[in-house]
Amino acid sequence: MVYKTSDGRYIGVLNDFDLSSTRGSPSGQERTGTVPFMALDLLTKKAVEGKVKHLYQHDAESFIWVLTWVSLRYHEGHLLRKGRPLDEWLKVNFNTCSEKKHDFLYSGRDDIEPSPSHGRNWDFAQFCLDVVGSHYTVRSSKRLPLEDHIVFETWLENQIHDSKRLSRELLDVHISFTS
Repeated sequence: MVYKTSDGRYIGVLNDFDLSSTRGSPSGQERTGTVPFMALDLLTKKAVEGKVKHLYQHDAESFIWVLTWVSLRYHEGHLLRKGRPLDEWLKVNFNTCSEKKHDFLYSGRDDIEPSPSHGRNWDFAQFCLDVVGSHYTVRSSKRLPLEDHIVFETWLENQIHDSKRLSRELLDVHISFTS
């Protein structure tokens, strides 16, 4: 839902049900997500079996993957016809997609160019991907879930405010966190 305020600003609310849990299911941990946009923690055998609790950090990471996807595959709101990176993410199972995303996260984005209309978004996405990548460098058995407000501040908000490459429109965005 998006609406325009009397002073000309657009206000939007986004509900993303891709990573929602199915209510009434035996464990409550089943996922309805779209594999290319799911957090790496959810692209594991344990997660597919419903043994991984859904966390806010999974939603934040999903947003970063969606931003990456749009920055590389769309130009001025239209899907590129040729040379679209990440097509292989659509054609694989959760395990292979996880491998491809890990490769992309740590070494596969050096030579990728965003579409002409998403250069600044791609810069922002890369800042965010660096933070996500540093989170996954800790072995999973030692990695603790992060508090929601910490994820919001370090994965998203600080990246917006610290980035000098973002457009004035993005820097003027007012973001807030509610749990």
